[in-house]
Amino acid sequence: MSISDGAADLQRWRAPPVFQLLSGGTSVPGMHQNKVWRGLAQIPGNMEPGIIFTVKWVKKKESLATELACSLAAQALKLQVPPGVLILAEKDQLPGLPSQVTGGPHDLVICFGSAHQFPDETTGRPIGRDAVEEWVWRLLCESAEGPSGAVWDELVANEDRHFQNVVFDGYRWWLIDHESSLSPVAKVMKKFTEQGTRQALIDHRSKTNQLAYEVATRRQDHKMENLPTNWNHHKQRLAWITSQARDWRTGIDQIDTILMMTYVYLSSIELRLPALALHLDKRLKTPEKSLLWNSSSNNSKPLRPSTKIRRA
Repeated sequence: MSISDGAADLQRWRAPPVFQLLSGGTSVPGMHQNKVWRGLAQIPGNMEPGIIFTVKWVKKKESLATELACSLAAQALKLQVPPGVLILAEKDQLPGLPSQVTGGPHDLVICFGSAHQFPDETTGRPIGRDAVEEWVWRLLCESAEGPSGAVWDELVANEDRHFQNVVFDGYRWWLIDHESSLSPVAKVMKKFTEQGTRQALIDHRSKTNQLAYEVATRRQDHKMENLPTNWNHHKQRLAWITSQARDWRTGIDQIDTILMMTYVYLSSIELRLPALALHLDKRLKTPEKSLLWNSSSNNSKPLRPSTKIRRA
């Protein structure tokens, strides 16, 4: 499969997105479910200066593949999600690793890395968790990234968008942390080629879409319903990056297993794209608890879902 000259930004993904941490990672403070560091990384053997990544260790290889696939699909659809890679690190480069990792049999640790987005520190922010949450939702929903992020979360069935997994760099908002996306894919990985399984992946809807709720209740001019049609213009880009992932190999079994899973997750997103408009329409217009914002709500008006705090 080929792509036009206008897709030069995707050429980097012809090779497996596997980087190596160049120096010790610096621990990132915060309420993280997983260990998070910041450090320089580069493609092994590349002599150019390293790139600053946010490096996250997660226990399950399925979670690594989910994060990587979502970041790649977002690049294809031109969305505000930082580019992601797999990062190989020595154990002593990552202070605070769990004992189950430091005492394990493997010398290298495989992490997910996303291009680090420096948060804007010059903008005045309110004090207090509730005030900060309201500030984030208000500004995010007013931006272009609010509606597009809400539709993106519908596409990848992300049930864990909260006010702490977005980053404002002073100009744009970035969507981070997609570990809880596409939850059914891992369950049907072995049966992916079956038609019934594919249909189940297409039909799957997350129980909640926090960002869609916030946008729909704060902006009458959100025009989220127009985005699926616009994104279909990028379907060839998504198909191309998925086809590249199918052929990624490194010769390292652990890494190649994650890359294979990444291909399956990318294929799932590609399968779901044509049905996005229908999913979104039901999300916005059907007041049923299984389709709307809060799975515990039986009211015709959507209720604000509880916010589960979990960063990175």
